[in-house]
Amino acid sequence: MNYSCLAAAAAATLATGAWAQVSCDQTINTGSLELTQGGVACAADNVTTPNFFAKSYDLGVLLPGQAMELSCIDFGVTSSDTGAITGTVTVYEDTNGGAPTAPGTDLNVIDSATFTLNPTDGLNIIQQVTFNPPLNLAANGVYVVELGLAAATDGFAAIAGNTGPDNDTYIRSDDCGIATYTSYSAIGFPTQFWAMQLSGDTTIDGAGCNCFTGSDCFIANGTPGCDNEFCEIQVCNNFDQFCCTDEWDESCAQIALEFCTFSPNDCTDAPASNATEDEACGADTNGGCNTDPLDPTAFGTIASGDFVAGRFSVDSTADVRDTDWYDFSISETSIVTLNGWARVDLTLLIVQGGPCDADGDGTTDVAVLASGSGECPTVTSICLPAGDYRAFIAPSTGGGNLPCELSDFTGYVLNLETEAVAFCPGQEPCPGGDLGVSPNSDATIANGGVACASAAEGVTRENTFAVTIDLSTGDTAGSDVNISCVTFGVSSSSDPIDATVEIWEDTDGGAPSAPGGADLVSLGSKATTLYQGLGTQNAVFDPPICVPAGTQLVVTLDIPASTTGDTRTGGNAAPSTSETYVASAACGITAFTSLTDLGFPDENWVVTLETTLGCDSASCPADFNNDGIVNGADFGQILVDWGPCPAPCASDLNGDGVVSGADVGQILVAWGICP
Repeated sequence: MNYSCLAAAAAATLATGAWAQVSCDQTINTGSLELTQGGVACAADNVTTPNFFAKSYDLGVLLPGQAMELSCIDFGVTSSDTGAITGTVTVYEDTNGGAPTAPGTDLNVIDSATFTLNPTDGLNIIQQVTFNPPLNLAANGVYVVELGLAAATDGFAAIAGNTGPDNDTYIRSDDCGIATYTSYSAIGFPTQFWAMQLSGDTTIDGAGCNCFTGSDCFIANGTPGCDNEFCEIQVCNNFDQFCCTDEWDESCAQIALEFCTFSPNDCTDAPASNATEDEACGADTNGGCNTDPLDPTAFGTIASGDFVAGRFSVDSTADVRDTDWYDFSISETSIVTLNGWARVDLTLLIVQGGPCDADGDGTTDVAVLASGSGECPTVTSICLPAGDYRAFIAPSTGGGNLPCELSDFTGYVLNLETEAVAFCPGQEPCPGGDLGVSPNSDATIANGGVACASAAEGVTRENTFAVTIDLSTGDTAGSDVNISCVTFGVSSSSDPIDATVEIWEDTDGGAPSAPGGADLVSLGSKATTLYQGLGTQNAVFDPPICVPAGTQLVVTLDIPASTTGDTRTGGNAAPSTSETYVASAACGITAFTSLTDLGFPDENWVVTLETTLGCDSASCPADFNNDGIVNGADFGQILVDWGPCPAPCASDLNGDGVVSGADVGQILVAWGICP
């Protein structure tokens, strides 16, 4: 689940647009048209509400003393919605310059153009709107371009861009209480910039111009070929050779839109292979659990250290995608890593071994343990116990064709690496204890919790989670407590991600204020690694943390932003004596806020402390009164016992039979919370 907030969208690259007939002689671009990230928009339950975005252009700075006729605007936009979304691009004159405020306040409308953002357009595209006749922008004027996007139905729609540098990007949205234009920087997103380019003429004659500035395969360009080798081969070899020898016209562009959905990457440095896939491109001898009819023997093999050279293909007309499956085994607990190299985006899976149809109902139902996709090399990793497993590799889905004839793009190299470990990170055995202390009435991990996330990207932002545990009640009442381990629920679909478990003393009780806030004193922290899956992990504290009787504890889990998936707490809806709290600057929540206040009263993080009642004074000999802390009370005992002190004498820390300055030195070294 994701709570409603200003959230960021996904990143991809694809270009579409319209074009005019006469070449433009002027473009204005204050940054880059590269699309590396989605924008930030107002959303409710991961569905964007109506939003308006803006960018300002001061011609006095950009084209001093020069007027311009504006014919086209290219801009980044994205949508994960399954329905079409209407967008409106409006150009305003800014009557007072500076940062825009709002239409009708300091912005006067010049003209607008509408477009439709379709679900087939893909994530993060360059869209283009044209004005014919062109818009006359006066010399030294200040102009604002605004994009209005209607509310989505079931997805996330926003602008797209990059991390800059660039001019400020502005947003306004009544649903998020932003009535006038506010810069992204002002709401906590200083590295979010909208990609945009203005194209036109400095000859003021009222005639429009051709805004085409490259050889995009999805746009007719009047010259042979386009700027994508992969797409050229697709179109010219399989459909129309004249697109590459004569002219890339509207027919060629339309073919490209239908069959060039696989985007090649620069992955040309794949390592040398030491094994070869035993399957010809287009055949299906190692299709594994995807063979039809199901063939239980249709698996290749791969061993740790192998680099297997293979081929795959896609025939969208026949609805066939070649997927390759490889069996492997590990004899002891190991960290298993798959690496894949190819000229098109890959999907890698680590899958449980055994029958493809585990429940015997006639359908494939394998357990996917880890997954990876994206840039080259593609990587996925997980820690697994000894057993039989499978590696899966295939071109990422997305329609279009990937014929075997495109030998430069259908080849891949798959590598398997295993590293034996005593136990999986986060699964260190908890030392034995007298008592498990938990706020939860049920320790079952039933689901993932609530986190700040980007719904469009499918990744979580940075989040810190917290629960409180009151040691003054129940079985721990009146007793010091030694904490040796924290067992906590986790839900993750991302690559391994580093995290930190920390135990705090809450000095004023009640709800914690903020991560590292004034009311929290750290008693100890443990770095750990979170792996894919839904379940529990352990953070072991060695030596244990001695906590004085009656302490109000706060346990936190700090998880950085993920780049490949979703990582959050694991828990259930059973009653708990503690609220679950979350803080995330990425969603504007700088102080711990209970999930109840965010609208999720039945989401409880599962946390259990492995404890021993009473602290071992031998582990903290300077804590004479055994309250878990070396402070003024213990120093006072040094003064009381000053001088000759025959054994047994707790104040004689160095055991020389005299309480003196040497013992004062040792108590100062031990000052503070006992380990």
